[in-house]
Amino acid sequence: MNPPRLRDPRGWNAGLVRALALPDGPFKLYVWLRLNARLDTGSLEISQSDLAIALKKARGTIRANLKTLEDANVCRSKFPHDPQGRGWIELTDEYWPYQRQQSCLTDDAEINSYVDQIRNILAERACIRKPLLRTDELLAREWYAQGISIEQIRQAVLMGCGRKYIAWRNGGPHTPIGSLAYFQTILAEVNEEKAPAEYWDFIRERIERTEKLWISGHNPDRFLRPGKSAGDSAVRKEVSDTGLALDR
Repeated sequence: MNPPRLRDPRGWNAGLVRALALPDGPFKLYVWLRLNARLDTGSLEISQSDLAIALKKARGTIRANLKTLEDANVCRSKFPHDPQGRGWIELTDEYWPYQRQQSCLTDDAEINSYVDQIRNILAERACIRKPLLRTDELLAREWYAQGISIEQIRQAVLMGCGRKYIAWRNGGPHTPIGSLAYFQTILAEVNEEKAPAEYWDFIRERIERTEKLWISGHNPDRFLRPGKSAGDSAVRKEVSDTGLALDR
């Protein structure tokens, strides 16, 4: 993708200066949209619920602020009736500083599917902040170009979240994982040292059980091991052999 080119010769801040006339709430929403929209399109896909979470506002407030922006011709949007359903928002030319690019990446259904799968993997874990930011999406596209498989990403997310929960258990701050980049070094580690499928099944069970206890109001002081099976000792040996440990 080519670097974005400024549309307005007056510079990057032209649309921002116009937006200063907006009320406080709509202005803050505009700034957030401007920082998180795709550079090549000036748009983003997101649900109303995720938008409300990202801005720490009620959904009704988000809808009202969006209407103000649309009435002022700052953006266009389209959302389904379900607040959890993903819609889209596009900033208009007067309020978007870059020229829009027509790229094969933008319309490539396979890449979009890849990014959506990553988004779903992240949404499954309770310790990850939602929604996926524009910088996260760009990183996901880089991974696609590098040939990194969805399964490798799924494994890196399991490993990273497992270590995050252990850090919480050991008294670390209970701050969620805020970026896909958190898993970058873990992904390299996972790709370097291959672990058997049984290992990942085991880690997934531990994490899911911990999350259920945490969400239900119980704060487990340790990871609870799933029920023992005949293959437990073999799995323990294989996990040890891989060198992939949760408590790092």
